[in-house]
Amino acid sequence: MLKKSLLLAGGVCAGFINGLLGTGGGIIIIFVLNKINEKNDPKDNFASAVAAILPMSLVSAASYLKNGGFDISELGIYVIPAVLGGLSGAFLLCKIKITFLKRIFAGIITYAGINMLFF
Repeated sequence: MLKKSLLLAGGVCAGFINGLLGTGGGIIIIFVLNKINEKNDPKDNFASAVAAILPMSLVSAASYLKNGGFDISELGIYVIPAVLGGLSGAFLLCKIKITFLKRIFAGIITYAGINMLFF
């Protein structure tokens, strides 16, 4: 019961942060899954977070679009490369050691956090 409550709370937090900031929901999902599923392969938790990010992002994007938050004509510039990047990342997920994957993730989060604080 506690596990389901934590997953529910994590999902609400992830959706809220993703809707508010346009990003960050996956980080919360990974954190929650790693704490709840300590015996699981962390790669499974990364994959689960990616699967949850899609519907979360679609809902946020639809809301932004409805409120005039972005120009839909610009989507093709970054959506196609993003899909190709996502496919290659998913392919590499099963080939990369988890310690290296954690370092990549931590580096990106650190870089993003520093940029948000100072730029």
